[in-house]
Amino acid sequence: MTEMNDYDENTEDSAVDDDEAKAAEDGADNEESSAANDIDLAEAESLTVTAKQKQRQALEDEVAAFLARGGRIVEVPPGEHED
Repeated sequence: MTEMNDYDENTEDSAVDDDEAKAAEDGADNEESSAANDIDLAEAESLTVTAKQKQRQALEDEVAAFLARGGRIVEVPPGEHED
């Protein structure tokens, strides 16, 4: 007697592969930071041009004060770490 299968051998398996599982885990880990980024984005989009100019000027003033106190800014190329 021959066994009969109730499935079609040509259908694609719908199981989640390792890459999809890893992406889902990473997404879950980043969910909190993603929510914070969404809030920051919403706030930035709601600012008027004048408000943005005031924020830019305040940032420039803070950087100038930092440099005047002897601070320095070091640009690190992407993918490298400063020790």
